[in-house]
Amino acid sequence: MSEQDSQWNSGAAEAIAHGHGRVFQADRDQHITEHHHHYGGDVLAQDIPRHLFAHQAVGPDSIRVPLAAPKPVIVRNRDETKAKLLAAVLTLEGARIHVLHGMGGCGKTTLARFVFDETVSGRTVEGFWVNAASRATLRAGMLAIAAERGAGTGELEAVQRGHRPAADLVWGYLDRPGTPWILVMDNADEPSFLDGGWLRASQHGTVLVTTRQAQSQVWVDARHHHIGLLPPQDAALVLSDLAPSTGSEEDALNLAQAVGCLPLALTLVGSQLSDQLLEAVTMADFRRRLANEPSVQIDCGNVPWESDMRRTLRSTWQLSLDALAERGMPDAGTLIRLLSCFSPDPLPVSLIRPGEVEAAGLGRLDPPLSSERVAPCLRGLLSHSLISVEDFHVRDSERLTRIVQLHALVLDTVFRGIPTRMRPALLSAAAHLLVKARPEESPTPAGDRMRNMMIPHAIQLLQNADADGTGEVVADTLSSARRLRDDLVARGEQSSAFPLAQLVVEVARRHVSPDDPELLEDQHQLAGILIWTGDHSAAISLHREVLTQREGTLGPDSTETLSSAHELFFGLYVMGDWPGAERTIRRAAEGRERVLGEEHPDTLHSRGLLAEVLCRMGKEEESVRISEEICEISERVLGPTHAMTLSSTLTRAFVLDEIGRCADAEGPARRALGGYRRLHGPQHWLALASAHRLAMILRGLGQCGEAQQLAEEVLTERRSTLGDDHPHTLLICIELVRIAQAAGRSAEAVRLGRATLDSYRRVLGEDHQETLNCRAALEAAEEAMGVRNPPSQAT
Repeated sequence: MSEQDSQWNSGAAEAIAHGHGRVFQADRDQHITEHHHHYGGDVLAQDIPRHLFAHQAVGPDSIRVPLAAPKPVIVRNRDETKAKLLAAVLTLEGARIHVLHGMGGCGKTTLARFVFDETVSGRTVEGFWVNAASRATLRAGMLAIAAERGAGTGELEAVQRGHRPAADLVWGYLDRPGTPWILVMDNADEPSFLDGGWLRASQHGTVLVTTRQAQSQVWVDARHHHIGLLPPQDAALVLSDLAPSTGSEEDALNLAQAVGCLPLALTLVGSQLSDQLLEAVTMADFRRRLANEPSVQIDCGNVPWESDMRRTLRSTWQLSLDALAERGMPDAGTLIRLLSCFSPDPLPVSLIRPGEVEAAGLGRLDPPLSSERVAPCLRGLLSHSLISVEDFHVRDSERLTRIVQLHALVLDTVFRGIPTRMRPALLSAAAHLLVKARPEESPTPAGDRMRNMMIPHAIQLLQNADADGTGEVVADTLSSARRLRDDLVARGEQSSAFPLAQLVVEVARRHVSPDDPELLEDQHQLAGILIWTGDHSAAISLHREVLTQREGTLGPDSTETLSSAHELFFGLYVMGDWPGAERTIRRAAEGRERVLGEEHPDTLHSRGLLAEVLCRMGKEEESVRISEEICEISERVLGPTHAMTLSSTLTRAFVLDEIGRCADAEGPARRALGGYRRLHGPQHWLALASAHRLAMILRGLGQCGEAQQLAEEVLTERRSTLGDDHPHTLLICIELVRIAQAAGRSAEAVRLGRATLDSYRRVLGEDHQETLNCRAALEAAEEAMGVRNPPSQAT
């Protein structure tokens, strides 16, 4: 089982492990197996700072502010839908989930924002806005809601480690009495992202979903609202609202029909008409220009009318760019094309840094873009509603963050309209800017949020390069994606890094040979993330594939090959293949000792794992010898307070306790517990794992009072962070059964043992080893009490 979180400094070799499950990290090795320790630090490093191990749940910078659309002044022709949605939110009557569906650009998000603002502004409704365009942004936004509703750091950490279901945690906090709420799940165009429990009905609030997909099993029980094109008269009113002095009612009607009555196109046209500086362009003038704009065929739509709307939209924004060029801003076209290489998610304006624009080669394009021209071009694009720019507060800070966004439909049509000759240069420039925008190495909350905001842009950029770029462009975008992936993994954000790591492997496989060293490292990293996410079989298969390739191309004793052998151990161990785990970790330990030396942290790491699996297999003499040796080396080389030394000390305590030498194990266990509490705090999982082991040792020594106290402290914290039925919560319950029986409280031991056994059967099944261990503890308690009922009949 795994009770794991992976946090490490990318400049130090580390490993993490704990409880009866653990994660390790050593020079890019990171994984999960059983037990309870932490390996870390390179030989020259100081003790690793505590903040590198304190998990930071990173999410969107705002779930209170809708970042996807400007606040509408007037929403035309949606009166009936508006009334129904406002009533649903304010009265909590009728359907609790409402789906607003229609093709892109029809105003679904605008209507959702109107309802959101109208209901939240009176402060009687609590509002949450989540971007559901990707799994990553949906998950991050929903977890941020849980935090806002009161979820503790421990609970969020447990979700990030994979110990608690994320959707259950969020809805556990949403589905509580209190202030009514509205939750908007915007841009849910892939319904499967919401599957798995993210979309639920609650009597305490209302969910609004915006999507292009009318039919899906995910929202089969929701109330559906089709949001279509505006009727011509209402579309004409939108133009008159935005540009009241540029034409008659008839002119507005004719122009509205010319752009297909599409709300997004109406907004773009009206914004351009209202932005008159050098010449007075009327609605009639604009209609004539639109008629003369060549129609460019764009392969876009699943349905013919959406393709027509996209062609109309392209003509509309091209006229806006032409108007900006006439005002002396031809480079606004270069800027919007650059922005279209990214995702429609919020993009920090700081990504377009002064100086980096030239370094990215944007000055060599036609028209060229320079650093000093970025701000006026942004203002020009904003004046024509081609982009939105918004300032909002970063969580837990007064600092404002400025983001820029393109509507997804505008972004798509702009990118598709980029001339073929310009695409490689723009994609390479975007990759350069993404790399340079990565936050500083030292971890900070703001830096971690920035990294998470960059994930969808790195994914979109890589997809665009894979589809449209040259080999050099693909290499540039792969490089930027790899750096972001490594940053995320180094900070314990494996769940966030997973879709990016998966895409990196998919794209690299299409562009390089199977034995390419960078591809092998990509697969190595992905396998490590798969272990973290619990897909052990897939991880083992991928690690074996990489190990075979590295043996053939790099040799059996290369550091990369030995790293693959080391990593393979974790999947085998977790799956219960102890002989296989012993063979692969022995190979890694012996190879690292030959190549790196016996004092290297990676060597110590592998040898510590070997000691533990040998102990599990009953090979006591070698296990004890190795645990003694790594303790002596760690303390001599790294010092007594170093994280690696503490991990080796806890390994020593584990081995001695498992072979029945409780008195010898007590000292190492106390030193490890004290060290971890000083290093990470008493509630850190490594400190709790050490307390768990010490409680076991003290029970064996007959010191049941202190053992009881330690075990209860561990139980309280694990229930809070992991939940009642998590395997590691149940493990400490087994220990409490044994402590109660050892203390002569057999009736208490039987009651707790029966309840714990029921949980084990439900969670892990009858034949799991821990279920069998629990049954054995219960049988011992029943025998001591004189009870003869077989455990299978206990209730």
